[in-house]
Amino acid sequence: MFYQDALLEYLSSPEGINKIIVGIIIVAAINAIFITYSVRNTYGAAKKEKDRLIRQQEKINKLSPKKE
Repeated sequence: MFYQDALLEYLSSPEGINKIIVGIIIVAAINAIFITYSVRNTYGAAKKEKDRLIRQQEKINKLSPKKE
C-alpha cells in the first residue's frame, strides 16, 4: 500500500504530470506513424492495381483493336 500511495503522490506532482503528458505525446506520435504507414500502404496498393489494370487494358486494346 505504501508504494501505491507514493506513486499516486508522485504522479500528482508537477514532475509526474509532465511525465504523464510526455508519455501520452509519445504514444500519440507512434499511433500517428502507424496510421500513416497503413494508409500509404492501402492507397499505394490500390493505385498500383489501378495502374496495372490500365496497362493490361491498353495491351488488350493494342492486340485486338476495334474495327469501326
